[in-house]
Amino acid sequence: MSYIICKQCGFDNDLLAKYCQNCGSMLEKQNGFKEFIKSINFGSIAGMGSKGTSIAPLFGIDLDKKNMQDKGETNKRVKKSYSLKDGSWYCPYCGNKNKVTQFFCVDCLREKP
Repeated sequence: MSYIICKQCGFDNDLLAKYCQNCGSMLEKQNGFKEFIKSINFGSIAGMGSKGTSIAPLFGIDLDKKNMQDKGETNKRVKKSYSLKDGSWYCPYCGNKNKVTQFFCVDCLREKP
């Protein structure tokens, strides 16, 4: 199984986690340049090579579409929950620190994994 390593504390987090379950800092997905280029749809480029034509705005449009698609991944769940020494836990979806007695995140209302 693959993990995302937190740059702040070095903790191995689940691939679906957006926030570190050890320190609560935001995790950066490690997508390489190759994956970025593959995700762009070059089929809609009209006038390529014409004088004064720029394809730069098309990159932004495709990135916006990709971000909207990523929002659909919210029904996928982190497989395991990690509790801190005092029993509290960081939500892997929004980064909120929750008390040991909470089974749902106070901020995003998601169930503890």
